[in-house]
Formats: sequence, structure tokens, C-alpha cells
Amino acid sequence: MTNQPNLPMRGAWALRVFACFAFGYFLSYAFRSVNAVIAPELMQDLNISNSQLGLLSAAYFIGFSTMQIPLGVALDKFGARRTESVLLLIALIGAITFAYAETLLGLTVGRLLIGVGVSACLMASFTAYRRWFAIEQQGQLASAMLVFGTMGALVTTVPVQLALPHIGWRGVFWVTALLVALSFIAIRFGLPTFDDHPKSNNQDTSGEEKSFSLKDILRHSFFIRMLPIGIVNHGGFLSLQTLWIGPWMIQVLGYDPEQSAQILFLFNGVMLLGYAFNAWFIPRANSKGYKTLNYIKWLLAVGLVAQFFAITLTTQYSWLLWILLAVTATGHILGQSTVITVFPTRNAGIASTSYNLLIFVGAFIFQWGIGWGIDLLTAAGIEKPDAFRQVFFAFLILQVISYIWFLFYPKPLKHHLMGS
Repeated sequence: MTNQPNLPMRGAWALRVFACFAFGYFLSYAFRSVNAVIAPELMQDLNISNSQLGLLSAAYFIGFSTMQIPLGVALDKFGARRTESVLLLIALIGAITFAYAETLLGLTVGRLLIGVGVSACLMASFTAYRRWFAIEQQGQLASAMLVFGTMGALVTTVPVQLALPHIGWRGVFWVTALLVALSFIAIRFGLPTFDDHPKSNNQDTSGEEKSFSLKDILRHSFFIRMLPIGIVNHGGFLSLQTLWIGPWMIQVLGYDPEQSAQILFLFNGVMLLGYAFNAWFIPRANSKGYKTLNYIKWLLAVGLVAQFFAITLTTQYSWLLWILLAVTATGHILGQSTVITVFPTRNAGIASTSYNLLIFVGAFIFQWGIGWGIDLLTAAGIEKPDAFRQVFFAFLILQVISYIWFLFYPKPLKHHLMGS
């Protein structure tokens, strides 16, 4: 590539870079969410229990989270283009493995490989954006990425439900394998090459001299503040969005799979609109002195209230409370992008992946743990709808505790609001 962009990026180059990354993250989110719709077919075809389904779905998060620290090192050493393109080849192998699999083990291996393969799709973009774009654009770019990610989640609801009778869940994964191949081409040949050796060039435009080790990052006061809501609130929400909200609609509220898919489509559609609003709102609010952390604080608070009533009320319209949760959950990605801006651009890779690791550890714990808890309670003689409610309520209590930590530890939130 002979023509390289000037920094910070603007215009056609900025759109090109964003499009390449956004397509990859679209696929990453689709892989993450698809099991929520194909779950009934998987459970029927392979006689899978709730806990086995949770573990199968969580294999994605195991692969994803295991890669985060090595990924951060690779991004800081080899750059976004080379790192993500290599990993996408692993995702391609995983999708093909899943499509071919005849056993639970085969499905689990395929999903694990997919998790490894798409582990860079968001973090590579965040790392590149931190290096290539102005710092005031970071929240806007993060929200815009989530617009496309949520489109991936949308595609895995009603469209996948409509496709299942014709191509089956195996056919769905053959289609995703083809799309991953296209994403590999876009990343490998569509991104600039100057970042292939980020530590040896001078692309750090921030003027910051200090470099942070992994230990420094993990001990930073702001990282510590954000840690519990990353693991419990953000990670736990992913477990709901990508798996357990669908079964809740069927087992607790009594909807059939088609109706559940329609609600999930609306759920993700509302999230998409929320991310689009944030991409528009955050730069304008920041320019007038309103802090992103304050916005996150109120979004999370409303989300906790929405979950309380969604769990305790099972009326005809209580599913609307889950839609409200979708709106408030858009604050999670803002928290993630805010963590990255605290650290120098040269450490953007390891800082972003360290926090992302914690999020996906939480997603794995709650995706498997919720299924385990439901099976445990039903085995004790509790009706399945009541088992769902009790497990979801326990999860809500953990979220409230982590939110209180966010507000007050190690210092009251106003300490970081004044310093941000």
C-alpha cells in the first residue's frame, strides 16, 4: 500500500478503516449471539441440558478471554492489521468445525476456536483508534462500533429463525464461515500497513512519555474502580443477551421460539439505536463539560431498576422491561472505551485487552453459572420458571454490589469525575 494516511485520521481513510473493523465486529457479535436462537434445535438434536448448553455457549468466552493478554502483547508488537487477520483464519476453522460437528465435544471445540479467532475484532479496532484517531473521538467510535456489532446480533434473531427451516443451524455456520473469509480479506488488504510495527514507529501522537506495565495497569485506581462492573454488570449482561434472555422468554413468559426471536430482534434493535444515539450525544455532551462517567452512572442505575421489575413482574407486557435494559446496557461499552483513554497510546493494546479479559471472564462465569443454577434448582424440585427467577435475582444482587463499588471505591466517583 503506497498511500498511507496522515494522523489523526480523517475523511476517506477514516471511513475505510472503520468499515474494515466494523465488518469484523459485526461477525464477532453474530457468533456471540447466535446460540440464543439456535438453542432449541441444538438441545433437541443432541439432547443437551441447560448446563451443557451454557457450557457450550460459554466455550466462545473461554477462547475469547484466554486470548486477551497474549492479544494485547501482539497488538502492541505486530499491530492491528496483522494480528486480527491471522486470528480470523482461526475463526474460519472454528466455524467450519462447528458446522461439521456431530457431538457436543465437536461443537464445543468449534465454538472455542471461534472465540479465539474473533478475540481481536473489537480490541484491534480500539487499539488502532487510540493510535490513529483524536482522543475526543474515542467514545464516538466505540459507540459506532457497537452499532455494527448489534447489527450482527440482530441478524442472529429473526433472520436466523426464518433461515433455520431451510438451511438448519449447520447451514447458518457455513454462511458465517464465508463471511469470515471476506472479513479476513478486508482486514488484511484494507488497512494501512504503517502500524505493522507500532513499537518501532512514531505514530504515538499523544505526547505521553510514561509507559505502563501490565502490573501498573491492573493496579491503577481507575482500572480498579471499573473492574467489578466490567466482570459482573458488563460480562453478565453479555451472558443474558447472547443466551439466557431467549430461554427466559420461552420458559418464564411462555412465548414460543418464533416470538422469542422477535423480542430478541427488538431488544437488539433498540440497543443499536441506543449506540447510534450515544455516538451522536457523547461528543456534544463532552464539549459542554458533561462527563461520560456521569452518563454511565445513570444508565447503569436505570438498568438495575429495569431488571428488578423484569424479574419480579411476569405480566403480559413485562418483556418491555428487558427492552429498557437494552437501552441502558449501551453504557457498558462507554465504560470500556473510557478505561483505555486513561493509558498512553503505546499501551493501548494491553490496556484494552486486560479490561476485556475481565469482561469475558464474567460472561463465561454467568453464561455457564446461570444454566448450572437453573439445573440445580429444578433438580431440587423447583418449577423451571421459579428457578429462572431465583437465579436471575441472585445475579441482580451481584450487579448491585458491583455498582456500589463503582460509585464509592477506592474513592467516591466524583474524584474521577473531577479528574477526567
